[in-house]
Amino acid sequence: MKRVGTIDLDTSEVMDYALVAMQRKIPNGFISGWIAMAQDALSKMAKEIKSLDDFRVRDALLARLDFENYIQVVQVDIAKDLGMHKENVNRSIKRLLELGILLEGPKIGRSRTYRLNPNYGWKGSGKNHQKAIKAHDKAIAAGLKIHEGGRTTTRTHRGTD
Repeated sequence: MKRVGTIDLDTSEVMDYALVAMQRKIPNGFISGWIAMAQDALSKMAKEIKSLDDFRVRDALLARLDFENYIQVVQVDIAKDLGMHKENVNRSIKRLLELGILLEGPKIGRSRTYRLNPNYGWKGSGKNHQKAIKAHDKAIAAGLKIHEGGRTTTRTHRGTD
């Protein structure tokens, strides 16, 4: 039989009681992948996204969201999955970039990568979410230069402002 107790670190006195706090990890209830979304961002997207195709492409991209909000995508695959022309998928992605919902990521081989703006939603740890928001806001404050349609412009919106 084991005895559990507490030691007073100042006096080294052994006490016959112990205070133990334990928390059981509670599963989130989803069978597979999940993301957290900001409600104000959903409202903003509902107002700013005008095309049903853009909503469909956005949702297809969110379904492929990986940790730290990365999305590696082959547009032909999305077009095939949605029964759309590749050109329409490309147009929708460009509009989502212009709205600041998507951010451009590095190119991997022939595939483009994107990131979901961390102000809209997140897949990953809370700590890294805060870091991503700070980095995004810092880049915006510094006048982040982006390349759009053959010209360089300055992105001025934070996302959900």
